[in-house]
Amino acid sequence: MYVVIAGINTLSKRLVERLEGRHDIVAIDADEDKCERLYSSSGATVINKAPTTLSALEDAGITQADVLISTLKDDNQNMVVCSLGKKYGVPKVVSKLEDEEYFEAFQIIGAETIGDTDILLSEFLSSVEHPYLVKLANLSNDREILKASIREDSSLAGSTVKEMKSMKHFPVDFQLTSIVKPEDTLKAQQDIELEEEDQLVLIGPEDKKEKLDKFFQDQ
Repeated sequence: MYVVIAGINTLSKRLVERLEGRHDIVAIDADEDKCERLYSSSGATVINKAPTTLSALEDAGITQADVLISTLKDDNQNMVVCSLGKKYGVPKVVSKLEDEEYFEAFQIIGAETIGDTDILLSEFLSSVEHPYLVKLANLSNDREILKASIREDSSLAGSTVKEMKSMKHFPVDFQLTSIVKPEDTLKAQQDIELEEEDQLVLIGPEDKKEKLDKFFQDQ
């Protein structure tokens, strides 16, 4: 896909790191130093202009874009970028949201929003309420990819995958996909023996996460 990112900052740099190599990335920013640093550290095309201007978006090839992401600090500027993106017919327009008061305004122009506060709150709550699990990613249909660890002196050490999954309190809604060992990552076959410090990658429904957390807490 062809992705245009407005603004160069910590968030957009991480996006570039994750997306480059698989997608064509163009980043726009008015700060020359930021542009030079991103250009020298990535394979992204960089445009040194104010992202809220027509000329910057046109130089970035906005008419070819499949996705436009605006990561500027100011919601008003993000609104301008998103409005222009819609004007040029970009199929998917996404913006960082600083102030919830702007949520409806972004909806009116057809832009999706992602609020930093919501994401951080969700992650902190997850860490507090499910301390024995680490969330790796969200999936469709309210599912999550989670990681659990076989702790030192765990009763699960020495058990096979099949034996663990057949235990009374293991939630059957979760699928164990892989086992990350210190020296290798293995597909979760039934006869693999679990060891201390193994990390287990599981997929399952968000609303059943508490049961999984309790299972590993009691291991």
